[in-house]
Amino acid sequence: MGRAFSLPSGGTRCSRPGCRPGRATGCRAARRSTPTPRGTLAKASNLAEGPDSARLSPPRQGDPRGGFGGGPPRGSQAGMSLGRQESAGGRESPGTVGHPTGARSRAQALEDADMKIGIIGAGLIGGTLARRWVKLGHEVSIANSRGPDTLRELAAETGAKAVTAQEAARAGEVVVVTIPQKAVPELPKDLFANVPRDVVVIDTGNYYPVRDGSIAALEGGQVESEWVASLLGRPVIKAFNNIFFQSLLEKGTPKGTPGRIALPVAGEPPEARAKVLKLVEELGFDAIDAGSLADSWRQQPGTPVYTQDLDAAGVKKALAAAERSRLPEYRDGANTWLKNFLASQGG
Repeated sequence: MGRAFSLPSGGTRCSRPGCRPGRATGCRAARRSTPTPRGTLAKASNLAEGPDSARLSPPRQGDPRGGFGGGPPRGSQAGMSLGRQESAGGRESPGTVGHPTGARSRAQALEDADMKIGIIGAGLIGGTLARRWVKLGHEVSIANSRGPDTLRELAAETGAKAVTAQEAARAGEVVVVTIPQKAVPELPKDLFANVPRDVVVIDTGNYYPVRDGSIAALEGGQVESEWVASLLGRPVIKAFNNIFFQSLLEKGTPKGTPGRIALPVAGEPPEARAKVLKLVEELGFDAIDAGSLADSWRQQPGTPVYTQDLDAAGVKKALAAAERSRLPEYRDGANTWLKNFLASQGG
């Protein structure tokens, strides 16, 4: 076992081969293995800003109506907590964090660690990505519409840094926008001003008229993420919109695992898409290159690939099976399901 010595930051650095100090917490391996306070990430659902902003019980796998992107797992109750489980006695116990064996080996994690990622939106998808990316060694900053003070507990549990939206947009190499479609026009107009053009912006959003109100451009047929890109004034990559948060949290598996869940990634430029494909693989999912942003309609709500947890072959088949002429039908089916669910819950 290696000898440890102090760092100026107060962290420790071990002498294991290949180990490098983390920016503020010493050895990366030690940082990832340090337990986080429990019982706080669940509050992310109360701060929800992404496509997962409602805590809903989605349709079962195979239901053609689609679901509410990033919502609770199949068969769960509407109040399912993020990152924790209830014990038989009603007490909180830690939930599963990522895949128990790790989607990547520790050596791979050390090699690829320390990408700087900003997340705008602290809902179930945003909170899950923060938790998982920090554990993989990335430096994550997270923001919501109410300010950093409301994210203290989430930050304490995940290890992410609570910041403003402007700070998240300038956090580093990748920025994830995971908020309801209706909130996109409300983002600061200069959000990405002076942000380097090579910073990759990921859009996880989904359009639900019952939640977002009617958006004329989208009702008129504009591809959802193209509309988002036009408002942000930046190219975006569409990813993480067609998976429930619980699957994202728990179902990542090592590459080569039979039945490994696959996720489509669409958008330009190709080098930005390649970076997101790599992030998807790191999380334990087969990354499927779904082409240009203009093609991302194939993974919008209600389409065959939406929230089905398909493997690589299944995702490719589902993307190919989607029909552009049926987009209104796909959307209506998903929206009707959500509307009926909310009505059944007194919403």
